[in-house]
Amino acid sequence: MRRVLEWGIGLAVLGGLVAMYRLHGGEALWFMMFVTCLVLAGGMLVQLLGPRQILVERSLPQSLIPAGEAVPVTLRIHFRSPLPLPWMAVEDYYTGGSFRRVLFPGFRRSLTYRYEIPALPRGHYGFEACALEWGGLFGWFQGRKVVKGEGRFIVLPEPLPVGQECRPAASLSYSEEASLRPPRFADGMKGMEVREYVPGDPPNRIHWKHLARWGRLHTSLPEEAQQSSYAVMIDRSFSGYMPDGARAGDVSGEAAQRGFETAVSTAAGLLVEAGRAGEKAVLLGSGLRADMPGEAGGTGPASRQETGPEITGMLAALSGLTLAGGMPLPAQLQEAAGNLKGKRTAVVTGYLTDELLRAVSGIISSGGYVDIYCAGASERNGSSDSASYAAAVHDPGLFRRAALLSRLGAGVFIVHGGRVSRVGHVESNFPGEGAV
Repeated sequence: MRRVLEWGIGLAVLGGLVAMYRLHGGEALWFMMFVTCLVLAGGMLVQLLGPRQILVERSLPQSLIPAGEAVPVTLRIHFRSPLPLPWMAVEDYYTGGSFRRVLFPGFRRSLTYRYEIPALPRGHYGFEACALEWGGLFGWFQGRKVVKGEGRFIVLPEPLPVGQECRPAASLSYSEEASLRPPRFADGMKGMEVREYVPGDPPNRIHWKHLARWGRLHTSLPEEAQQSSYAVMIDRSFSGYMPDGARAGDVSGEAAQRGFETAVSTAAGLLVEAGRAGEKAVLLGSGLRADMPGEAGGTGPASRQETGPEITGMLAALSGLTLAGGMPLPAQLQEAAGNLKGKRTAVVTGYLTDELLRAVSGIISSGGYVDIYCAGASERNGSSDSASYAAAVHDPGLFRRAALLSRLGAGVFIVHGGRVSRVGHVESNFPGEGAV
């Protein structure tokens, strides 16, 4: 339709000039008819003999981009044309935006330029298409070609700095855990591993020598539980970002999404810290598999964090997660309870509810270690000031549940304004005894 309109206007102008010349004559009208014919002939040549066999290539220095960094793109355009092109407008479309630039090819048949996509939120992105326009000196009778885009890149989530006190560990700190581990024997056999006793552990696994030495009960771990492994489970269900007792209409989708984004950053920070600590980390969640670290593929990022390929792959998997109405987290924990026995697990969700409290208590009683990170407690009002932080920390319901889990050896943390704080911590000397 655009071409029909252009040619219709051009022929109408030429027809008007011819009619006026036949009625009045004159050199001025004859010159205007001559120029109009040249413009029409040039437009016909541009559209008939314009660029053909157009090839658009894009290259990025890396396919995994750290959050908060611009994405540099190098665009190369190759084409064939017997005519010189006065100008060419190139608009490259990517997910959520586009970049436009006007080039002046002349007799060149290969063009290269660079542009930067501004910092994008986490997610999977792709190049959708590249639109090219060209025309004569006056911009009339333009030609246009749209080339389908190819290539994808992933923006990784920003890892939350969880800090030294929130590193993957159970009720014992790393220094305490290391002090409880006997040295390796000369023949390569590993000594017996122990952890702090939790109610429900078999009596025949109680390490009585450690009771005499440390004054606390400890349980000997079976050989299959001695591997240094760490699981991070993220809650993707909308119900996980609703306070206990709240109804679906009480929590807006925007508030739940903010809490989920905080949860993703928290999970990313825990994975990065696990990698730095030499832990064998696994990412779990609804729709995720334990063997998916390399699913994203591509070359790794030149990131500010020193992460290995496995951790980078799990960060790439986190970048594509969305909030959904899938299986609630307590049901997921009950389903995976057998695989979490004897392992350290970080559960990242919105709120610590009574259902989640019961599910975590069951895992701990069967010999698992669980830490809970609540990312939605401070999103209730969409504020991150000190007043809402204090309200989140001193929430009576959260503190009560956190204290109950702390007696079992679990850690409960809230995430607020880029900070991670432990709540309801109970120091206990023997199971069931302690003071806040």
